[in-house]
Amino acid sequence: MTDVFAGVRLLGPPETDGEYIALSEHETVHLHEYTRIYAVPGLYEHVVQERLRCTSPQVAAAGFLRAAATLGLEPDSMTVLDVGAGTGLVGELVRHGGVGRVVGVDALAAARAASLRDRPGVYAGYVVGDFLHADELREALRPYALGGLVSAGAFGGTHATPQALRNALAVLSSGAPVAFTIDERWMDASDPDGFGAAVEQLVADGRLDVLERTRFQHRVTTTGEPVFYQLVVGRTG
Repeated sequence: MTDVFAGVRLLGPPETDGEYIALSEHETVHLHEYTRIYAVPGLYEHVVQERLRCTSPQVAAAGFLRAAATLGLEPDSMTVLDVGAGTGLVGELVRHGGVGRVVGVDALAAARAASLRDRPGVYAGYVVGDFLHADELREALRPYALGGLVSAGAFGGTHATPQALRNALAVLSSGAPVAFTIDERWMDASDPDGFGAAVEQLVADGRLDVLERTRFQHRVTTTGEPVFYQLVVGRTG
């Protein structure tokens, strides 16, 4: 894979514009231009997992498996929801960890197509949708008896809002294990519209019991600076 992508270069972030990668001397794309990146088999993994050393998929998957073990659940009997499933890496990791079935959700049809292309058989179902439109997704997910949730970096920033997190947790039964990672910048509890406040409110309302909350290095930027996220592991109330 490295040889195939030998010409791919990471570009330093312009002051206001984010991070970019040069796919060739003729094409430069934003790091979050997922539809274009997903169109090339293995490109997302090469850039984000290998070059930027992203650990969120492994951290989220391991956190979920720890939660299931702590709660005395048998992973092979579970159907788990993977929110922001992308190309399927998290789903693949939890399946390798013994989870019986995984159902993916992603806002992009390109993500579903890439997952089915690169990781066929990982998902029992893969729904294209947005948890901000919970009624539509709830209907699409109705055929699955969802017993847990895992998500690596899907919540926060421009990805999905705190309401999307609340809606995603609401499709689970009580006592379901959950694990998700969120950029620490969005976890400041003093921001009433942020995820930190949302998690605290979910706990106060009895809708989430937090088992673990830890800080870790999610990845590095295209210029090598560390980016830190938080892992939240718990169970639904």
